[in-house]
Amino acid sequence: MQMRFSLLAISKIYAAYISPNVIERPRLEGRLKTVLNDIVKIRALLTPASKETGLPKPVMESIQTLSRNMVCVLEMQIEAWWASRESHFLLLNATSLRSTQIRTLRTLATLAEALREGNPEPIVANSEELASIAAELHQMRDQINQRHQIEAPIYGYVWLSLKLAQQLEQLAQLLCIALRRPMP
Repeated sequence: MQMRFSLLAISKIYAAYISPNVIERPRLEGRLKTVLNDIVKIRALLTPASKETGLPKPVMESIQTLSRNMVCVLEMQIEAWWASRESHFLLLNATSLRSTQIRTLRTLATLAEALREGNPEPIVANSEELASIAAELHQMRDQINQRHQIEAPIYGYVWLSLKLAQQLEQLAQLLCIALRRPMP
């Protein structure tokens, strides 16, 4: 349940920072740190939760570590998104990037919903969307590589978006393993 709440909080923070309706950078660093602290606190619950569910502790540790790393990537992504007015404007107007952001938000919501229901089916159904996000970001990264004079924040944001997509895919796989495990 705590992981579900963390995914929902990550989704809300991500949505606030990338909203095309926001003119100035939102000041949500405190909320981001709170989410990170909550995820770190989950570590103390891993052993009892592993015993209670019968899920191997390494799987639970991987989920917790990956969640923590996602928050760190999100933090760097926010810095790249708001690095300068010019790069922010370029990123804001990249339609393919906007579609990956929307799909990333949907994926976070899907993962949280699957945890609420205890059912891996929404995650499995969303796997095609995760693959689509990664493919689109790979293509965007390759296009940026072909243009040798691109601002570092733009390349960094696309690279971090790709990293976040990969982490979401790994998290989805781990959550499927965790949710398919029969309760003792």
